[in-house]
Parts: sequence; structure tokens; C-alpha cells
Amino acid sequence: MTYLSLDKSLSYGIKFAEKIGAEEVEGYSSSSKEIEISVEKSIPTIKTGVSTGVSFRVVKNGNLGFAFTKTLTQERLESTIKVAIQNANSKGKDPDFKSLPHPSKKPVQNFKFDKKLDNLTSDNLASDLTTLINAVDGTKGLHYLQGQMFLGIVEDHLVNSHGIDITDKGGGFGGFAAAITTKGLIPNYSFGIKGGPSVASFKIEDLIDDTILQTQRAAAPRTMNIEKELPIILEPEASLGIMGSLFRIITTQLTGNNVASGATPYSDQVGNQIAVEGFSLVDTGVNPNKIGSSAYDAEGISREETLLIDNGVLKTFLLDNYYGNKLGLESNGKSSRVGQFGFGGDPVKTQPNISTSSLEILPGNSSKEEIIQETKEGFMLRSLMGLHMSDFSSGRFSVTGFGWYIKNGEIKYPVQGVSISGVLPDLLKNIDMISKERESMLLGDCPYIRFSSVKTTAKKFDLKTRFGLGMLKILTTLKIMKNPMF
Repeated sequence: MTYLSLDKSLSYGIKFAEKIGAEEVEGYSSSSKEIEISVEKSIPTIKTGVSTGVSFRVVKNGNLGFAFTKTLTQERLESTIKVAIQNANSKGKDPDFKSLPHPSKKPVQNFKFDKKLDNLTSDNLASDLTTLINAVDGTKGLHYLQGQMFLGIVEDHLVNSHGIDITDKGGGFGGFAAAITTKGLIPNYSFGIKGGPSVASFKIEDLIDDTILQTQRAAAPRTMNIEKELPIILEPEASLGIMGSLFRIITTQLTGNNVASGATPYSDQVGNQIAVEGFSLVDTGVNPNKIGSSAYDAEGISREETLLIDNGVLKTFLLDNYYGNKLGLESNGKSSRVGQFGFGGDPVKTQPNISTSSLEILPGNSSKEEIIQETKEGFMLRSLMGLHMSDFSSGRFSVTGFGWYIKNGEIKYPVQGVSISGVLPDLLKNIDMISKERESMLLGDCPYIRFSSVKTTAKKFDLKTRFGLGMLKILTTLKIMKNPMF
């Protein structure tokens, strides 16, 4: 049995598809290297691997079919193409499908792959994680909880029958860590996340410092009884971070597929004021400092910086080739394949889909300190849980977060179990302060944002819960129970 190279597999697959009647063909190949090293509850886990494969999208009878294979033989490639054609035939004609993309005429930003990423090994990542664990455990009042170092490198090739022929190589390198603090009656935890597309963009010292700082900020939390509408300040991590971020609801509502199906309140709102003046949201798919950026999207269309909301006015949507055509617009390069650089699985197994790359909320006119000082009573939240339970069609949400109680313009103390609820389209019109300062995160840049009035509730822990947390603190301090998760 003869195995073909990735490039020969693409060439053979496309020729065979055209030979048996495919009207258009797209071939995609990927060769990826992934290393993940994590330690949780003192148990180390190492995942390493190299994955290769090809996938095809074929057009037959006015629709698209998809199939992939990891076995690069002529026989398997032929059966894969036949499955893709069968898949297209079974769907029937799609009146909204026009064609696969043609070569882009838009400017293309060049990205240079950092060759030093190729030299990183599992030993390098394990050494960094060991350094982090020792630094956290060596800090008074803190204990390492869990963490992960990751490295992902993807080299891909995209070819279609209209002349698109693109090769690309990119990567991501970074880490995540969480620590627990036993200061005060109630133990608490927090986290740090750092990473970037090059070796120079990530330093383990930065992740250590951020993890320690954020956990110390969370120390000695309280619980309280409150139920009223209050100003809420979102720290950047709660707005656009990867650990639960409120504005991911709005980006979902602005994807072309949801717009076309009417599963969003914004289908007919282009040109209208949907947020306060001063709020601007950008998908910056060509930021060289972000892991999600690249020269081309998953369909071979050049990526571009897209202003989605400009001073509160909706300008456009996140569009790929299909939904751009369906909506009478043009793709703005928002197609991606999940799984690149260690996030979400294998890109060969997934068809292109609409996604943001890296997001920015533009800075405002207030300083962070002014926002806090102007808050008579409210909360500043860093993390939100339960966003996946939100109604993304309407934007209705009810989430629980961790943050700090503010009284008379001063941060008083950390608080656990603060719940906020509302409808995001209404909340966008309720923003009254945006900071000049922004934080650069793994997949986005964001300022501090204050909403003037949000339904807020919090409850004190009952005696049983407080007793259990007290015991948890004792056990953690004595290291009888290593690295508890709660």
C-alpha cells in the first residue's frame, strides 16, 4: 500500500473529484504538532502528538459536501471524495449557494512564523510549569491549584478549483494557572493566562506574576445579602477573556449564520444605534501579536480588520463566503477551522465556520480610577460563570461572578457569589463609562467597562457552607488534601 504526501493527496483528490463529476472542489491539508502538559491535584498529564490529514469540500448539484481522511492512500482518498459527493447529493440544491471562493483581491498582510517554536519540546514546557508551581507554592498564603502549558503548531495548505493555492504556518505558545488563597475565613482562587504566537511573546515569569497578583487580590472574600440594581464594572477578562466573557454573546449574535436565520435581534439593524456612543467593537484578524490572527481565513479569503460596531452604530456582521453571498454582502474573512493551536480539536475534521479571530473594544475617555471613584455602590467583576446557559438569540443572561464590592468610590473587599442578569442588547445602551486603559489578553484587548444599572443579587453563605469552607481551609493549609478543586 503506497502512502502519498499531503500535497500529492490534495492534487490526487481534486483531480479524482473532478473526474467523477464534482462541479467545484476544495482541498485542505494540515500537519500539526501539539504539546499540552498539565498538573491538577498533584497528577501530571502530558499530551503530545503530530497529526496529519486532508479534507475536501465538493460541489455537486448546487450544494456542498464534506469528508476527511487521515489515511493518505489513493483508495482512501477516492472513498473520501465519494462520501463528500454523496453528502452533497443528499442535501439537494441550495438556492443560496453560489460557489466556492475565488482568489481574494484584497490586500494581504504578511505573517512570519517564529521558527523558534519548532525547537520547543515537552521538557521546555515541563520546566516552565515546574517553575510556576514552585513560585506559587513558595508565596505565603498561596497554594498551586492547577495549570497547563501548551504549544501548538499548524502547517496547512488550501487549494480549490478556482485558483486559490495558499500555504501557511502558525503557532501558539502559552499557559494557564490557578492558585488558591487561604487568607481570611473563606478560601478563594483566581487565575492567570498568558500566551502568544511566538517564543518571545510568552514568558513564564509574566504568568507567575499574574497568577500570584490575581490570587492575592481575591484573598479574604466575603459573602453578603443584596438584591438591587447597581452599577457593574467589568474587568477586561469578564468582557473578552476566554474564561467566561459577556461580550461573546454579542459576537455570536453578529455571525452571518445567526443573522440569516433571524436568531439575533440585529438582523436588520445595520446603520442603527445599538449601543451607546463611545462603544466600538473590532475583529482584528490581522493583529500579529494574537494567536488567532493569520493572513487568510479558512476558505482562502484574506483576513481584514473589521469594525463591527462604530461609536454604537452597527456597521456589519461576521461573514464567510456562503453567508456573505446569502446576505447580499461580501465575505470579510471570518471563516475558521476549530482546533488550531491547541484549541478545540482537529482542524482537518471540521468544516470552515464563522468565528472571530481576535477582538478589541476600543478605549474610552475615563481612567480606571475615575470609573471606580464615580461608583457610589456597585461591584467590579473579573470572572463570570454560566454564560453557556445564556439565550444567545435574545442575549438574555443570568450569570454568577467573582469580584469586589465598591462603596463610595472605594474598593472595599472581594465578594463571592455575585449574580447579574439582564439582556445584553439593553445593557449595551446602559454603558456609561469606558476606560482609557486596556489589558491585552490571549485573544483580545479590552478596557474596563461600567454599566450604570444591572440587576444584581448576592447571598451570604449559610452556616453549613461556611463550616465546610472553613474545614477546606484547614485541610489545605495543613496540606492534608493537596490542591482541592471546588
